[in-house]
Amino acid sequence: MKIAARLFSWMFFVLVLQGFPSPLWAQEGKPASLKLNDLIEAALEKNPDVLAAKSKWEVFKERPPQAGALDDPMLGLGIVNLPVDTFSFRNEDMTMKEISVTQRVPYPGKRGLRSEMAQKEAEAALSDFEEAKNKVSREMKMAYFDLFYANRAIEVTERNREILKLLNQIAETRYSVGEGIHTDVLKAQVELSKMIDELIMLNQSKRTLKARINTLLHQPPFAPLGDPGEVMPEKFSADPEELVETAAKNRPLLQSMKRMVEKNQAGLRLAEKETYPDFDFKLAYGQRDDGPMGRRADMVTAMVGIPLPLWYKSKQERKVAESQKDIQSAKNQLAAMTNEIRFMISDKLTEIERVEKQMELLKTGIIPLATLSLDSAMSSYRVNKVDFITVLDSLMTLFKYEIQYYRLLADSRKSIAEIEIAVGKSSVEEKKG
Repeated sequence: MKIAARLFSWMFFVLVLQGFPSPLWAQEGKPASLKLNDLIEAALEKNPDVLAAKSKWEVFKERPPQAGALDDPMLGLGIVNLPVDTFSFRNEDMTMKEISVTQRVPYPGKRGLRSEMAQKEAEAALSDFEEAKNKVSREMKMAYFDLFYANRAIEVTERNREILKLLNQIAETRYSVGEGIHTDVLKAQVELSKMIDELIMLNQSKRTLKARINTLLHQPPFAPLGDPGEVMPEKFSADPEELVETAAKNRPLLQSMKRMVEKNQAGLRLAEKETYPDFDFKLAYGQRDDGPMGRRADMVTAMVGIPLPLWYKSKQERKVAESQKDIQSAKNQLAAMTNEIRFMISDKLTEIERVEKQMELLKTGIIPLATLSLDSAMSSYRVNKVDFITVLDSLMTLFKYEIQYYRLLADSRKSIAEIEIAVGKSSVEEKKG
């Protein structure tokens, strides 16, 4: 009995020494080795997806001047009216050596529309670049908050495993002196094994999340990486319609889709102009040799060529119909994405409201009560007023709610991050602004 009492006193000392039962705020003084904004900024500079989107935009922004430029002029060199019986340049008056330049000039307005289409594509590529940065920012936030949860869950589980080890020793000691039952020992060992299994999974998750962060940073998956700092609860409330309006103005993905609608609208105007002819202007200079009858003057030729749209029904008219369908398709895609963002914002706002209420309940009600319940069970167990299972259940209940608190905290920050990305804003951008 003295050994059991000594172990119980040791366990109580460990609880007091560790600041139990206030683990939720015990980590505030711990120095943070990873900062979310620094990680995001580094990822935006190094991530291959972001760099690829940037390169694509740089390619597309070179196209508008090309699209609006005239076709290269055609230089022609030829022999005109050379008689095949003598192959002489002097016998026939119309025999000449000719040099010509031909330039195609599109119907007025076509070049501007082609340039406008290319410009809209370049603007869409720029928005795609911004969306790629948004995507990487979102993925970094998700990984960071999940890593924060894994770290805190490991800390809570490790601490409770040590407490459970002491409880198991007490149960074994009391059983060995005939004051306990074997069931208590088995129950403690089962719960201890479950905690070890949970730690295995949490540590595996931690390694996976660090590998994910390293990948976003374009580093080897197992490169050394610190742990997140403290993540505090963040209040968030906003009008859903205002968020949707903000998304319509700022979300790069929606801006890219709008630019593609505008590009297709310019394409329709261009298709309608395809029935108007382009012009091929040709200027030629013919040099004639002097003949038997005397000196021959050189000649100049000028002409204009105009294509005839004889196959309008199967070509130009079909192109107009195709362009109209392209516009409608792009508009439908824009509407579908807007609806998806509207639903996501509403869903995340509801989730944030629920999580905030649950966290407040845990922090101010459930966890303090569970702590008092454990304290009471421990005190009663010391004087044999409650059994071992009651103490163990109280400990495991408190452990469950501590883990749940950190899960809710991480989920809350992830939901806020989802909304920030949905409306086209990030904490880094707001900080810079």
